[in-house]
Amino acid sequence: MLRFFNDDQFIALMDILSQAVILVNDEAVVVGINRAAADLFRLDKNAVIGQPVAGLGISSPLPRVLRERVRLEMRREHHGEKVLIANHLPLFKENVLVGAVSSYADVTTEDQLEQRLIRLKGAGRVLDAIMENSYDGIWVMNGRGEVLMVSKSWERFSGISREEMIGKSVFDIVKQGYQTDSPAIHAIRERRPATIMYQTRTGKRALATSVPVFDEHGNIWRIISNIRDVTEMEELREKLEEAETTARRSEEELRLLRKAVLDIGEMVVQSKAMHELTELVAQIARADASVLLLGESGVGKGVVANLIHKLSPRCEGPFLKINCGAIPEHLIESELFGYEEGSFTGARKKGKLGMFELANKGTLFLDEIGEIPLALQPKLLQALEDRRIMRVGGTKPVELDVRVIAATNRDLKEMVDRDLFRADLYYRLNVIPVTIPPLRERPEDITPLGQYFLRYFNEKYGLEKRLSPGAISALNRYHWPGNVRELKHVIERTVVTTAGNTIHVRQLPPAVRGESGGNRPPGLPSLKQAREELEKRLITEALARYGSTHKAAAALGVAQPTIVRKAQKYKIRPGDAKLHH
Repeated sequence: MLRFFNDDQFIALMDILSQAVILVNDEAVVVGINRAAADLFRLDKNAVIGQPVAGLGISSPLPRVLRERVRLEMRREHHGEKVLIANHLPLFKENVLVGAVSSYADVTTEDQLEQRLIRLKGAGRVLDAIMENSYDGIWVMNGRGEVLMVSKSWERFSGISREEMIGKSVFDIVKQGYQTDSPAIHAIRERRPATIMYQTRTGKRALATSVPVFDEHGNIWRIISNIRDVTEMEELREKLEEAETTARRSEEELRLLRKAVLDIGEMVVQSKAMHELTELVAQIARADASVLLLGESGVGKGVVANLIHKLSPRCEGPFLKINCGAIPEHLIESELFGYEEGSFTGARKKGKLGMFELANKGTLFLDEIGEIPLALQPKLLQALEDRRIMRVGGTKPVELDVRVIAATNRDLKEMVDRDLFRADLYYRLNVIPVTIPPLRERPEDITPLGQYFLRYFNEKYGLEKRLSPGAISALNRYHWPGNVRELKHVIERTVVTTAGNTIHVRQLPPAVRGESGGNRPPGLPSLKQAREELEKRLITEALARYGSTHKAAAALGVAQPTIVRKAQKYKIRPGDAKLHH
């Protein structure tokens, strides 16, 4: 074997190259092969040394290079399914042919086939040629980590002059901020190969491997580092993750919007109460404060929330609804705030975005807010206060811009008094309270609402049903404990079940007809009506006797907010109380 092939530094350098290299002597016998070549051609690195290159089964042109002393450069060659760019060059020492070298770059999956030529004009310049033309960045250091050589490719990648690096210790290079870390430091400390990611002061990111080379006494003699630019790869990965997040956001948003049943058409404005409500909604929609919608079940809190969103500056953003009472307690946190990959058993592989993130730049409607678990309320309060959330299993906060509208049919103030709801969260949600009156307190809306739902379901089912005058009268006499939702379901039921085109009184449900299932004797009020009448009378008398809601509440054994709410419900005015005194 030729002397310069025995150089330990040269052999170590060959093994760290990503290019495959095969060296032969002047008789075309293999005298050197690096790890990349052995892997590329599936050869036993030790077994091929001393074998004729023609017997390796790789169709090597090196015998011809030696015979004709020709340079075969930048050849596109096929080895099995691999496409290679190869250079086959004769090697001379003092104008005497001493051997030949082949170098191969695997470009099977590469779009660009440009490779710098390895020009070996002499055996003494082999190392310099590799350092100047290697695709990857290469550093050669002594055992103390002092830089001896730096390839030109590293200079192009980093934007830092290699002259600044030569002679410096890698410890000083990191300390002075040229780069955030060095694999050579780890290789020195651990006495074994080390691979890390680091960033240069110019913002480039690199994947680097350092391999220690030991002398005969077991001391580190050289450290050779291979550096690959992964800046573009990292940027592409981040863009891919961002695109996947956007796609998941759109997918979830579309799924939720398809399930939504909110329709602005259900906002029928006929009564004075609803005119006042819509004027208030139009005014508060322009602000970005939290809104708390109050009212009985079925009055249309979701419709009002949707209207606020559509009249707000956020109308182009998403409007998403979550029913806090319809989700199991152990799942509501992940539904609201999402979770990271592997947060719990059964979690999606790539995690999941929560409703807060999906509603970013838009509006999130938290229906039945009174049902949210007490243990989760501090995290919800923090999200509202800080405008950022933390996913389940996450470590980094996510900044958000979301307007929150909450709704409940429960007395949150009473729940606060009973320690069932956090006072700080209540006051954070109750910035702008809006009470939606029940349908029985705005009877002017019953007929137009009924006609709206009739048109809606006629169009949905391809029918032409109409309400008889008697049916309209019955609808207006009914108490509607289920409010607008109950009216909608009654109209749909009669549209579907009525045989003819006219819906008569007899086709309405018994309760709407005033029969309460057909078993209540004529002239008797329903139990609900009787209970409400008694409740109204007792509250009126208590207010007249004790003169304040606090004392009346104590006398009746209920919380003061309950008296206030009931007085509003039954429209009990101070004058009414005095009349009954």
